[in-house]
Amino acid sequence: MPAGEKRAGNAKPVRMALTGRISSGKSTVLSMLADRGAAVLSTDAVVHQLLADEAVRRRVSEGLGLDEIDAGEAGRRQLAALVFRDEDRLQDLQQVLFPLVRERVAAWLDQPEQQEAPLAVVEVPMLLEAEMERMFDYIILITAPREIRRARRARGIEAGDFDRRDAHQLSDGEREPFCHMVFENTGSLEELEGFVDKVYELARGNGD
Repeated sequence: MPAGEKRAGNAKPVRMALTGRISSGKSTVLSMLADRGAAVLSTDAVVHQLLADEAVRRRVSEGLGLDEIDAGEAGRRQLAALVFRDEDRLQDLQQVLFPLVRERVAAWLDQPEQQEAPLAVVEVPMLLEAEMERMFDYIILITAPREIRRARRARGIEAGDFDRRDAHQLSDGEREPFCHMVFENTGSLEELEGFVDKVYELARGNGD
């Protein structure tokens, strides 16, 4: 099926999750799949949308025993600084947000725009922790050694902050048994493009 072509009849798009540790390259793969015609969603963006909702921020504040959480990036930084230094509070935050993220992702997958796409892909760093693995037909794991990921960390994330976030994520070995394809992202963009082509062809072959 050519990129962008609508699916016929009652056929549903292949549902795929991208997972992996911080700075492994998941967002780059998501963008490449979007360029090939996939419908894409990032759960990081979903969390940002949720925390823009005053009612959600109130639930988070109550769950963590806080007076108030700021809106926008300031509030997200406030939460990150708190929970990645306190395992109990991180779990409290996840108990509030994970069910809401699952609901948002399920609703997005069922929207008509996604139903007409050849492939629907969701970037889910905390896939197993959020118990979302059963929502997808395929799970793709993107890996890279810690020092490479640390060197390519996103702008604005300090080394110490990266280390704290990384320490709270499942290892690649814990993720692999749940995944259908694994790619070690240590080479060139051309190599990554080649892998993405294989992923897209896999989805097309199982969705027609």
